[in-house]
Amino acid sequence: MSFLPLISKLGDYLKLGFDHYVSLKASGTQLTPDLLGTFICMKMVAWDPEIQGKKLLDDETRVAASRFLAGVIINMVSDKR
Repeated sequence: MSFLPLISKLGDYLKLGFDHYVSLKASGTQLTPDLLGTFICMKMVAWDPEIQGKKLLDDETRVAASRFLAGVIINMVSDKR
């Protein structure tokens, strides 16, 4: 059972969300974790990963995963420690 493709794809979505955040921040727009999560979720909509024939993302899990990635991004750029 290989999780590497799944982890790699999550990394791609993390980078996509980070790039979007930086782009909007540069234009003066502030993103909340929920708005950034919505953006990432919209990008993830066609992603339907499987491991051993089992689908891993239902709608609720996709929303949770995208919100998790958004939270990681916000924490990465935050001044808080």
